[in-house]
Amino acid sequence: MYFYTMQAHPYFHQLDDGIMITTRDGMITSANPALQRLIRGDREVTGDLVSFFSSFPGSSTGDEADLLAEIAGTVQEGRSLLNREIHLLHPDGEEEWVELSMKRMSDDHLIWIFRGITRWKRAEAVLREREEKYRLLFHGGNDAIVVYRLTPEGHPEEFIEANEIACRRLGYSRHELGRLSPADIVPPERVGEVLGIVKQFLIRDHLRFETEHVRSNGSRFPVEINAHRIPLGDQVAILSISRDISERRRNEEIQKKAFSQIEENIEHFAILGDHIRNPLGAIIGYAGFCDPVYLGKIHDQADLIRGYLDQLDQGWIESEKVREFIRRHYR
Repeated sequence: MYFYTMQAHPYFHQLDDGIMITTRDGMITSANPALQRLIRGDREVTGDLVSFFSSFPGSSTGDEADLLAEIAGTVQEGRSLLNREIHLLHPDGEEEWVELSMKRMSDDHLIWIFRGITRWKRAEAVLREREEKYRLLFHGGNDAIVVYRLTPEGHPEEFIEANEIACRRLGYSRHELGRLSPADIVPPERVGEVLGIVKQFLIRDHLRFETEHVRSNGSRFPVEINAHRIPLGDQVAILSISRDISERRRNEEIQKKAFSQIEENIEHFAILGDHIRNPLGAIIGYAGFCDPVYLGKIHDQADLIRGYLDQLDQGWIESEKVREFIRRHYR
């Protein structure tokens, strides 16, 4: 019989996959050493299927009963079992995954193949973790992120990826945005400028610049673009992160108006002093024609006004220092 020939073959004992042969009524007739290693058994694999699977290291998902029921049903109905994953938890706390397949070798015998897939499952877990981190980075935050390819000539192609913020901010669905390119979301008069900047990615890896984006309804808003060249297969792609700087621009405009008002007030300080001194000199001159009884009082008040003017001059000097500071640091 074929299964006896297989058991006698040296490969049966050299395979990395665990192999077990049973009769149709569930009695184990043979098992290779790989199966013994896979389940970390301390005795030879013998007996019946129920005892064998019941002795498996405890499953961390607690599906031992489901597994036995599935195997029993498969055997009774004469069906094959393909790639059934079993999650094991060894006494030392280590997790392991096994993939089980079963096929009928003859009317009386079944072959069970156990393949260790722990390395694959761990790689899947790492990949899922990376994908989750990517999702959080890509779709989190307050910045719009888009990805597009660059032709060998340096021309941007249609967007191949965009986060929710980019779609919401520009007013397009992801499908609609996928039919557009960076040249389609900037004002017409700035298309040449943006294409020239993007072309620099042929020799540069990173660029930062400011431009405007146009929403689907035609309205515009200023953005700061922070873009990086990244490899994407055998092509060059651009990861572009844009920040809406409308609030920053409004604040800059408010500052500009405030500084202009400060400068205007400082100029008024200087003019105001002269405007007061000229009439004051005239008043003192005319005081000489007054009754001597009032002359002294007029001079006293004039001295008081001169003191205020000196304070005004000192304030103007300090204001000039403030203006120079503003010019150096806020212009």
